[in-house]
Amino acid sequence: MPVANSPPAAGTTNPNPSDVPNTQSQIDSIKQYLVTTNAEIITKKADIDKKAQQISEKQKQVYGQSQEIEDKIKLLDTRNKMLQLSIDQNVYKKKVIYSLLSVIIALIVAMIFFYTFFSKKMSL
Repeated sequence: MPVANSPPAAGTTNPNPSDVPNTQSQIDSIKQYLVTTNAEIITKKADIDKKAQQISEKQKQVYGQSQEIEDKIKLLDTRNKMLQLSIDQNVYKKKVIYSLLSVIIALIVAMIFFYTFFSKKMSL
């Protein structure tokens, strides 16, 4: 389509007056097409904005959930450390109890040994 201010191309003729109404109907159809296209663009832009808002809300929700998960992981790590410390303390207490028990048994065995040793010596 030639531009209005450009000179006519070689081998073309100037438009006839009978072509003017046809040209006006083309202009009107182009205007109608542009108006329709513009309306479609506006509705699609609104849809895109709505989807972008929904995505933004979902991202915030996912971020919040990931923060909660990280907090729970930290809490579990803390509880695991506390549990391990408790287990270690229980193992230490068992060692102390078994050591005291072995000392008591050793004393009882020593007392029986000395009793039998000295009672035989006294009877001779």
